[in-house]
Amino acid sequence: MQNLTQDRTYFPQRAETKIASPRENSSLLEVVRYVVVALLGTSSLREAESEDLRTTGVSVFDVLTEVLPPMPARIAFHWNKLGKSFASMQETAAFTVEVQARFLIFVYARVLGLMGPAEKKGPGCIVTVDGSPVELSWVIPNRSKPRRGEATRQLRFAFEPLHPETGIPLKGAPILDYLTSPEGGLGVVSCPDQGMKWRKETENFLSPNDEGDEIPTGSRFFVGFDFNSSGTLTLKVYYNTAFYPPSGQLRITSTEPNVDAPDFKSLDKLLPHLHPTLIKPFETLRSYFDNLEESRRPLVGMLALDCVQPDTNRLKIYCHTMTGTSWADAKRSFTLGGALDGPNIDQAVQKLEILWNHMFPNATSAMNVGVVPTLNPDRVQPKEDDQPRQPDGGLLFYYELIAGESTVYPKIYVPVRTYCPNDLFVCNAIEKFYNDVGVEGSEVGEHGQGWVAREIAKAYNHRKLNASSGIHTHISIGAKKVGWELTSYLSPEVWL
Repeated sequence: MQNLTQDRTYFPQRAETKIASPRENSSLLEVVRYVVVALLGTSSLREAESEDLRTTGVSVFDVLTEVLPPMPARIAFHWNKLGKSFASMQETAAFTVEVQARFLIFVYARVLGLMGPAEKKGPGCIVTVDGSPVELSWVIPNRSKPRRGEATRQLRFAFEPLHPETGIPLKGAPILDYLTSPEGGLGVVSCPDQGMKWRKETENFLSPNDEGDEIPTGSRFFVGFDFNSSGTLTLKVYYNTAFYPPSGQLRITSTEPNVDAPDFKSLDKLLPHLHPTLIKPFETLRSYFDNLEESRRPLVGMLALDCVQPDTNRLKIYCHTMTGTSWADAKRSFTLGGALDGPNIDQAVQKLEILWNHMFPNATSAMNVGVVPTLNPDRVQPKEDDQPRQPDGGLLFYYELIAGESTVYPKIYVPVRTYCPNDLFVCNAIEKFYNDVGVEGSEVGEHGQGWVAREIAKAYNHRKLNASSGIHTHISIGAKKVGWELTSYLSPEVWL
């Protein structure tokens, strides 16, 4: 890993350079140049030749494309595929010019070299239709209208680190060590002293005594970024042990499942090493799973956690139901058969039902019939039998256990890439939902009829939204400590 990250072809090396902060009335070009030098040094800066960069209407992405050094073909490919979409989402989120530049430079210098080759190689990512190694997401605030001067979105993305030449998935530990180092983090990554404790305990639980450089067989690793409007980001990690086929499966139930997979790992053995307060809410989850018929038990295939202090961390347990796609099925799994209740759960269920009925007009809560897949099989990446993957059907949930909390916080991920006809339909359904709950577009961005579709079309303009599904991978609704949250998950469809 060290040899790879020292390769200037993929990872521009940092050179400490002192530079004065830009004046208050500095131009966009001056601010962007300042951030490049502050993060990477003068060697990563070239003179802008185009006078167009000094005019209004120019984006941070346009300026960086001009002032950063000429990019190798692999990096340029992903810069245009991922960087352009991410830049548009930042702009829509109303991040300041300096913050936009910081995040785009970080992605350019520390992420694009881990996105794999320009031509598709290796097994392909499991969360996107075409195997794209990245999934972006944003949360629109629940208040009626974002206020001027505030960020209008919570912006995140997660990606699967791939070798830039072979496309082979890379192991998580050295990636995280690099990103949290001064050289790898570029002053953008924020991680407290104990921020790696939970991930190290989790890695030891999943792959004890694993000292090799290769990712363990049957597993996949993702790293996520939560972008703060202040200009720093925090890390999330995801460990996929295989939703399907069920090899290396995680276990919630009290008894061993009747499946030919001898390497099931019981999650209750991990919890005491993370935080003792996770045991009580886990028992609520276990009780629900124990009482399900074995044929209806979800597959447990992924764990996720934040890289924060242990006393404020959370463990997210991802489960995929293989049967049952009706509203009643969704509600049952979301509430653990009614075991989860209270105002925040009731509110989230109410919002979920509104969204469900707009998203699935042929399988509404009143009809209570299962939704039917609409995904064109020709658009799905070929699956290798020995590779872990998410099933194309069913429903995806996570159950969140928070240190110091006694309850479970659920979230449902509706795989709209599978069940909705195209991305324009998804945008319109989301907008109808927002209309019903009283959320409008930003006064400084898109608003009025069609605002959701215009935002997505601006960021993902590689094809028409009504051509197919796949840009939207999932739409989720989760119960929070107070209220609810809707998140849209999006793919730049790198290889389509």
